[in-house]
Amino acid sequence: MSLLLEFGLITAGLYLAGWLARRIGLPTVMGYLALGLTFGPQGVVQVYAPGPVVGLLGQVGLLLLLFFMGLEFSLARFLEGGKATLRAGAIDLLQLPIGVGVGLLLGLGWLGSVFLGAAVYISSSGVIAKLLGERDLIAYPEAERTLGVLVFEDLAMVLVLAGLGVASGGGGWTELVGVAVFLLAYGALVRFGMPLLDRLFDRDGEALVMLGLAVVLLVAAAAHQLHFPEAVAAFLLGMAAGETKTHERLAEALRPWYDVAAAVFFLDFAVHVDVVAALGELPAAALLVGVTVLSQLVLGFASGRTTGLSRRASLGHGVMMLPRGEFSLVIVGLAVASPLLPAAVKTELTSVVSLFVVLMVVIGGLAYRRFDAVNRGLQHLAEPEAARRAEAEEAERRRAVEEMTLD
Repeated sequence: MSLLLEFGLITAGLYLAGWLARRIGLPTVMGYLALGLTFGPQGVVQVYAPGPVVGLLGQVGLLLLLFFMGLEFSLARFLEGGKATLRAGAIDLLQLPIGVGVGLLLGLGWLGSVFLGAAVYISSSGVIAKLLGERDLIAYPEAERTLGVLVFEDLAMVLVLAGLGVASGGGGWTELVGVAVFLLAYGALVRFGMPLLDRLFDRDGEALVMLGLAVVLLVAAAAHQLHFPEAVAAFLLGMAAGETKTHERLAEALRPWYDVAAAVFFLDFAVHVDVVAALGELPAAALLVGVTVLSQLVLGFASGRTTGLSRRASLGHGVMMLPRGEFSLVIVGLAVASPLLPAAVKTELTSVVSLFVVLMVVIGGLAYRRFDAVNRGLQHLAEPEAARRAEAEEAERRRAVEEMTLD
């Protein structure tokens, strides 16, 4: 197959997969993953396979995915939430040891279980933000708490990804020195180099596109040479660029590259999944999904109630936090790159987390689609008497409104 034909099939397939996913009310990420699983090396018909086109675009997609997350990260917005955001985020952090516990139960060992715990802990900022907008839930009181906790998770994942990235490199002194050098250089950039970034990105048109893309790729390449994880480097660069006056123009210029390359990243991940092995891990993935859904709803309710939300809003916060996605896949990528993990553990992690992400995206998408009905159902399960009283009061209010309308 020629490279031109391969690229054409990739873009056409991703368009159709995204269109179909939107038509049935699912996030486009789900469509991209399904495309790779269905038409990959072990799918129904092989159309896509690991190769130079998919590999390069997938790597660029990962970097731009993390760069854009950094651009959208707002330390100021995080601090505005104050103690409520910190308290809710700290409670949500308990999801990490729960995931580690499931990993130990599955026999992944300590390091493999830490990777699994990190993949379970992090909710999908991209999927959740998209679903909140698509379902007009952004005005709900629990949406503000959810967005604050997502920022907390993003901040926590900088530390988690950096630690796992060191483990991926083997954790030797050379790697640790390289990580320290990169962090010192980044600190100097944030402290003294922001005017330089402003002038650097003060461009228009194709000049800004080429320069912006070059900076992201070259910084990631430099981080790789210093044994610092490229994904985290892209995220940190995005955080710095997000504080510049030109960040909105930069995001608009790189958006087409981001849209295409990030989609290819999910396709690239899917074509590397051993579908037969993944289906063999269905019981483990189902266990992980069950534990995660239950713990996320409980922790979401607890964090909501301790930060002043109503019972209904607290349950809604737990539902809003359900979807997992891009960060979970990034963590699996780090696990696969780690020389300290046995090949069998890497295969099991890839299979379990792949199914886990797919199932959590589907469950989250369906929960958002029927958000109010799901919330009412959870209220009936958690507090049946209070739910019945609330429904009776709501029915009484509706009757009063109807009577006033008739008069």
